[in-house]
Amino acid sequence: MSKQATKKNVEYITSQTVDTTDFMLFKPTINGNYLDIFNKITAALLVMFNYRRIQYLNEQIQKWKSNINLDDLEGMKLLSVLSILRDLLTQEWRVLKNNEHELMLAPPVLLRGDDKAYLRKQLQHERNAQFKLDSIKSFINKMEKKRKYQGKELSILDLIGDSVLLSSTITKIKDSVKQDERIRMAASGIKPYVQLVDNSSCKHTGYKLMDIWRYFRYTWSIPYKSTPGRNVFYLIRDAAQPSHPVMGIAALGNCVLQLTNRDKYIGWTLDSIKSVLKKKVKTEVFEEILPGKLGITRPVIKTTSLENDREYQERIRLESDKTIKLLLTFLDEAISDITPVDLLTADEIQNPNSECIERLKGVAESLKDLQLNNKRTTGEINWYEEASTPLFTKKRAIELAKLLEAKLNIRKVLESERDNLRALQKLLSNDKGKSVNIALQANRKSKIGSNLMEIIVCGAIPPYNEVLAGKLVSILMCSPLVVKGYNDRYSEQVSEIASRMKGEKIVRDSQLAFLGTTSLYHMGSSQYNRIKIPVEDGEYLEYKKLGETEGFGSVFFAQETTRFISTMVQLIDGGRKINNVFGEGTSPRLRLIRSGLSALGMSSGNYLKHHTRRIVYGVSLASNTREFLKGEAKELNYLLPLNGHEEKYTEQLIDFWRERWFLNRIETVDIIDRLSSFRKASMLLSKYF
Repeated sequence: MSKQATKKNVEYITSQTVDTTDFMLFKPTINGNYLDIFNKITAALLVMFNYRRIQYLNEQIQKWKSNINLDDLEGMKLLSVLSILRDLLTQEWRVLKNNEHELMLAPPVLLRGDDKAYLRKQLQHERNAQFKLDSIKSFINKMEKKRKYQGKELSILDLIGDSVLLSSTITKIKDSVKQDERIRMAASGIKPYVQLVDNSSCKHTGYKLMDIWRYFRYTWSIPYKSTPGRNVFYLIRDAAQPSHPVMGIAALGNCVLQLTNRDKYIGWTLDSIKSVLKKKVKTEVFEEILPGKLGITRPVIKTTSLENDREYQERIRLESDKTIKLLLTFLDEAISDITPVDLLTADEIQNPNSECIERLKGVAESLKDLQLNNKRTTGEINWYEEASTPLFTKKRAIELAKLLEAKLNIRKVLESERDNLRALQKLLSNDKGKSVNIALQANRKSKIGSNLMEIIVCGAIPPYNEVLAGKLVSILMCSPLVVKGYNDRYSEQVSEIASRMKGEKIVRDSQLAFLGTTSLYHMGSSQYNRIKIPVEDGEYLEYKKLGETEGFGSVFFAQETTRFISTMVQLIDGGRKINNVFGEGTSPRLRLIRSGLSALGMSSGNYLKHHTRRIVYGVSLASNTREFLKGEAKELNYLLPLNGHEEKYTEQLIDFWRERWFLNRIETVDIIDRLSSFRKASMLLSKYF
């Protein structure tokens, strides 16, 4: 770059016309010689265009990675900071130099999460980085290499749909004028079915089912990362074509513990209880004849307070009685699920006081610094011994202190008030309803890991995306086959965290009641929108929009960045506090990055907000899903019953998709032209390396 060009670039960067409102000082806590190195690197960045900055940072990371020992704390801080900075610039964060010649950063000038192409591009940086790993390259080459199976030569291409066959089927359907004939031809020309991914091999190609799922998952723009906890994987395949190609893939995984919009919808929040106690009014609309104007009327709205209505007041009192009873039940059940061994006596559990609660808090505090290098238990697990480890002794102390304090507070209020309505009102006003909220959380925790699941993967595989197979995959995730398969799979599975807290084997109720998911894009998801399938008694199986996420997450940080941060944090803590083992906490990667940013003196809230809000969707699988999840009902009334006819009901869902979306789709777009332009080879992943 010429001196003149460099000067112009600096003038542009430091121009007074730039709006600096969103800019933040990027000044991490690094000591000694490494601070000088960081300052020199950022000074050089400020006179470069953005495309060169990212390249330059990668060069510097590789250079210093070769020169810094893994036990050099300040050196690992430098590598962590440079990697974080590279990842932010990759996401098009803006750069500015302040008057002290220090680096300042700001999020992208527009909330580009509304731009699908932009978001795909940002996600692909990390996804494409995966293809540089030798293990993933080897896997892809193995799947794409031709092999013999049952006398035929096959490769992964045989599991990609034949667009010519699909076009032929569609052409025949479009040529038919009778609707019943079109439906019959569609049913014979495209035959979807759900296949649970297990350890077995595909009988049509010989590939391991998990390998098939994994290969197609790598074709998506969002990086593929394994998730802890319960995971169930599915293939949606087409029996109408040779080798039964993959129409779509899906997976269920554990839900996040707290999601505001979902929790409000279910009724797990303080607001849901407060709404019961709000003053109600009755609204009536009637026509009033205008005086002096024969036959002319105007609408009049009359509102009457129900505060003095006896029937209404009785209903509120009954609701209050029920709520208080449920809150105490939630607390008692949660307390009984925690062994008090080495912490409390049986009498202290039954009659808690402030002294024993403070003692529990002291125990938790004393064990806080012993949570290093936790390891997964292998072989046969002794639950009693697990409960006595420092990690779970601390967790038991924290939970018991919280639950017993809430129970004690509720008892005191009940003793001082004449009825449950007044008691509930007082509890909600005391300390912002803390005790009530703890009881609600206790119920939520018992349901979240077993009765709710998140659709963590869901979508079509080309060329079936052109016929809205994404809608089909979404629908089939709610099918009785999937629900029954989940219920059967987990009906006897030991809950590892609950068993460690109890000190003995615990098996949670695992009736699947609710599915949640989020769109990849802010404007929503075409595959979830408008899915509303009528079932019996006027009920619907429906993807409901529940709100938006707040736009926080760690998905845009590269795996290399995570590794640097992990090493840095271990050096600071003297060992690993985040080990991806049961009991340490949810979202280990997010917690690690938060911890790393904090160690560098940087606000995690500033840098983990990725500015791509997503739509939150929820599916109630039963007519009484919310009552069940709120603890008001013990059994689920499934919208599509599990009565031995699961395959028939699932076929009905497939039929609904064919008639509602497939047959409409082939008439509303240039479907033949789209399919004719598809080439199987375009799906091969080896093109990325």
